[in-house]
Amino acid sequence: MKHLFFGVFATLLCFPATGISQTHKNDSIEAVKQELLIRIYGNRNERKVINYDKSFVSDSKLYYESLNAPKTSTYTYTDKDLIEKTLQGYIEGSSYNKLDMLESAFAKNATLYLTIKKEFKVLTPKEYLTFFKGTPGTFNGRRGKILDIDITGDIATAIAEILIPERKMRFIDLFLLKKIGDDWKIISKTATQTLVKQAN
Repeated sequence: MKHLFFGVFATLLCFPATGISQTHKNDSIEAVKQELLIRIYGNRNERKVINYDKSFVSDSKLYYESLNAPKTSTYTYTDKDLIEKTLQGYIEGSSYNKLDMLESAFAKNATLYLTIKKEFKVLTPKEYLTFFKGTPGTFNGRRGKILDIDITGDIATAIAEILIPERKMRFIDLFLLKKIGDDWKIISKTATQTLVKQAN
């Protein structure tokens, strides 16, 4: 029994290096699976290791089954993660004229309260999108970052800073977000604009 244990242990240690040739590391997973199937069913001299139920199976079969095992993730996204994702979609969408991405950050019935040319306006997300006329995917000079997120139950407030250095402009955006299903959406936004202070 002692010799059997050390034999199995040695087999498991050397398998990754000898079970599959070095050149196959760059092959596709499917090619590796095909070779493993040939080894499993076409080579009676394949090494054996003890399975958990004490039956004997080839090490190639164990590796093949591991490749077919479902890939699962244990990470669970927090509400803060999901809010940051929504806000990053707003920032990237507005900075690179990605209108679909920008619109997806808002709830369909969201309301934006903005001052445009010194006049107070109430806009829908669709109306807000018309301000971004650049080529989709092209950087338009806006640089944004999230400053703060405050969550209470299924509602949240957030603040972001938007800088347009070439025009010496700075915006502070204030968002109200609501959890809708499994997603967080912006249901309201307002903003204020200031000049960027120049260093002395």
